[in-house]
Amino acid sequence: MDARMTKAEAALLLPLPRNPAAEQMASLREAAGRANQAALVKGLARIADAILGWPARARLRAELASLSERELADIGLTRGDLSRVARGELTR
Repeated sequence: MDARMTKAEAALLLPLPRNPAAEQMASLREAAGRANQAALVKGLARIADAILGWPARARLRAELASLSERELADIGLTRGDLSRVARGELTR
């Protein structure tokens, strides 16, 4: 048995030559994967906030609806503003 390596076997032990285009593609794939994961987490957080925050928003809306027109005017609101205040779209 011969213990010497052939040129093909020796070539398998050498590191592959650098390919800048392939490295750039790999880094772009990694960045896209991270961005996709971040968007997914953000979307799930928004869904959770919508579901878990609903009772608090409903309670706020009911409390504001129970105020008289005079009390609403005192705090600078109208009946049309109540839903926007409960959703957090209108802050003063």
